[in-house]
Amino acid sequence: MRTLTFFLSILSLLLYNCNGNNEAVEVFSKEDVSVERIKDVDMLYSDSALIRVRIRGPVMLRHLVSDDPRQEFIKGIKVDFFNTYGALAGTLTAKYAVRYEYKGVTLVRDSVVWQSVDGKKLESPELTWNERDQQVSTNRFVVVTTRKDTIRSHGFTANQDFSNIRFSAVDGSLEVKQ
Repeated sequence: MRTLTFFLSILSLLLYNCNGNNEAVEVFSKEDVSVERIKDVDMLYSDSALIRVRIRGPVMLRHLVSDDPRQEFIKGIKVDFFNTYGALAGTLTAKYAVRYEYKGVTLVRDSVVWQSVDGKKLESPELTWNERDQQVSTNRFVVVTTRKDTIRSHGFTANQDFSNIRFSAVDGSLEVKQ
């Protein structure tokens, strides 16, 4: 009898609290519940016990939509790349980035700067990295600066470590070895 009375009391409290108090009920859209907001992101990617990439950003949105999952850095990103010995090889910064999981494509835009430790620098409003092809490209304006040369181009394609770059429409100065 006590159990039944207790159960009915709890049930009546629940029904009372659920009826008539619509102000306390919040409505969530499908988009609200399918996005995780993560602050002060610091992710490490490793291979064979060596850190290869470190990604940092003040805010990352993880869109969990099943047909288009993606990670979006809405307040900027900083990516450190490490060589096979674990030493820093280069850094990429941008004010915005998004990685589309299914496509295997990452887009960085707005003040994109890639800087290698040996003094090479690439600046562009936008870069796309295709993980499957291991290619970095843009059809936007790009400036590549080394210690001796400055190359300006409208578009380029390179392998992901920038060791082989093909420019589309070049304007600039190059030192030519005889």
